[in-house]
Amino acid sequence: MPTTENRLCEWFEARPWDFSISVTNDNYCRPVLDCIEGLPKSAWTPIRSDNTEEAILSYHQPAGWNRQQTYVVTRRWHDGKQWLAVPRYSVILVSRSDLPLAELVRRHREKQGQENAQKGPLIDLDLHHPPCRSFHANQAFYACGQMAQILLRALQYKALPEKERRHGIRPLIRKVIRSVGRLTYSGKKWTLWFVKTAADLGWLLEISNRLDMKPPPICS
Repeated sequence: MPTTENRLCEWFEARPWDFSISVTNDNYCRPVLDCIEGLPKSAWTPIRSDNTEEAILSYHQPAGWNRQQTYVVTRRWHDGKQWLAVPRYSVILVSRSDLPLAELVRRHREKQGQENAQKGPLIDLDLHHPPCRSFHANQAFYACGQMAQILLRALQYKALPEKERRHGIRPLIRKVIRSVGRLTYSGKKWTLWFVKTAADLGWLLEISNRLDMKPPPICS
């Protein structure tokens, strides 16, 4: 039976797009590492100028997959300046095998820098990660988040004092952005409806004081 990972790779291949995926589950890594166990050091290719990391291609067909997959396996003998007693491996599922190993690893690792651009809306706007299977929903989710972040940054730099530029987006939201509410009148009683997840509720005291001083006119 096809797995979620299998369907994901098939979705990419149908485009076709280059892709690479980190394999972190030990149960998935083990068969890939078993394929290269016992190979001589000459089979490995250095991918760093200081020879602290090397890589090799490995091929494996996971259970339930329709064909063999290509993996880049890297191993490191150093953690910073510290020698490791046993090498540290990482496994990357790749869509191509015609590029140099160093290039495949570089492309995969540089994706993190691109993904960091998406973290801004998630962190600054207190959003949650969208569901992984809804690709179009992900695109809309991130696009709206990034547009909101860009507008808030523009407001921060164009409309606020210079000292406010060092703040992140979240303090700016708490200072400037007001929560949307709906004021209703029923049974001779005013009721304010608002989203209870609002980050800053200090404005409630302000509006309650205003209502105590002079109730607003009843609107149809």
